Amino acid sequence: MRIVTHTDFDGICCAALFIRKFGSSIDITFATIKQAQQLSEENFPADYTCDLPKVSHSVNIDHHKTNYDNLTETNRLTERDVVLPRAASATELVFDHLAFSNDPIAEEIKELGHLADTALLPVEYKPLDIVLNMNVEDSSFLRELSEKLASLGKSILQTQWLENRHEKVVSIHQKTQNVITNFLEHHPILPRVVLIDSRNYIPGKLAKEVFKPFFHNGAIIIALIYEKSVSEPIRISFRVTKVEQSNYDVSIVAKHFGGGGHRMAAACTPNAVDIPHEVIKQLKKIMKPIDTIEFFILDNN
Repeated sequence: MRIVTHTDFDGICCAALFIRKFGSSIDITFATIKQAQQLSEENFPADYTCDLPKVSHSVNIDHHKTNYDNLTETNRLTERDVVLPRAASATELVFDHLAFSNDPIAEEIKELGHLADTALLPVEYKPLDIVLNMNVEDSSFLRELSEKLASLGKSILQTQWLENRHEKVVSIHQKTQNVITNFLEHHPILPRVVLIDSRNYIPGKLAKEVFKPFFHNGAIIIALIYEKSVSEPIRISFRVTKVEQSNYDVSIVAKHFGGGGHRMAAACTPNAVDIPHEVIKQLKKIMKPIDTIEFFILDNN
């Protein structure tokens, strides 16, 4: 069995459920959205694609509306696929598809995938979240993490393995927090819509640490520019605060730049020439009359 799954928590949890169901002999490829699209173009022989656009002729298990729309428009959605935009996470869909029953560990994995993909991850999971973000491009680590989640579930939080991994990256995380804190001291009240460039100031792997404190300071929509990897030097993640979740759809903006996602969370890889003016132009199309927007570079000034 060969699976292609996303490199985020939802995708990792999908992999963990497959391992728990079928054992460690299964072949797992961890991919970004762009990499999944490339694999499909190469007709990569996958049996399942999880939390990503459909690879080749695999069974697609996903919950992104933009993916569902694309599959429908291109006539690639089949009866075998489980693509339900109403689902909270792909992990939830995998859990049901694999028909887990009376398995506490699988239940814990499903809960983790749900909490991570709905931005409700409890503080106790923070060390694991940081460790994943800092190793997200290391496929051997992602496999190891999936294996440990498959066998341990939530107990992974008490392992020496996690403690050792966390110790190696905690200082980098603290430096990131300091940059964010210093910036917000100079901008205690933010406009309702914020486009912010975090490149050159915090590691791309920790860029999403920006969201929670910026929402706390008044933003309701955040478009975060960061460098995800060498292959994706410019990426924008869009988020909407939960109190406004029914009033805005940032997937519309992401789709304009070739990306996609959900109403509250979406992403894309635009061209450098689109920043900031074209991104601001597209954000204004989903804004309300009372909204204000501003572009910031994340430094200490």
